[in-house]
Amino acid sequence: MTPFDAPHAELAWMFLQSMAEGGDLEEGFALLSDDFTYWSLFTRVSFDKETLYRAVERRKQVLELTIDLRRCVNEGDTVVVEANATSATAEGVPYDSPFVCIFETRDGLIVSMREYSDTRAQAAVLPADALLG
Repeated sequence: MTPFDAPHAELAWMFLQSMAEGGDLEEGFALLSDDFTYWSLFTRVSFDKETLYRAVERRKQVLELTIDLRRCVNEGDTVVVEANATSATAEGVPYDSPFVCIFETRDGLIVSMREYSDTRAQAAVLPADALLG
């Protein structure tokens, strides 16, 4: 179950949870359109669906995130999720980052996601090139 009544918001939350600890990446990425794009303030580079999948797999080797919802706002095909991600590296380096994701949906799938998060927190545990390589 998700904390949302709107199908678009539920879609966005399900995708975020798929990338968190215990989430099913295959299931989450099935919610994305073939022409999906992802952009992050951290990398400032647009990724397609396959590149994001590989980046998340690499990130999961260093950090398994817990994502806590703060709020969600829907308007038409746009969903804005405000949440907080926490974790720690194997070496015990803590990770705590508030973030906002803006999702665009179409025909029951996510077509784009833009992520704005604490770039300093990310840089402390995960170099940007680790997601690009």
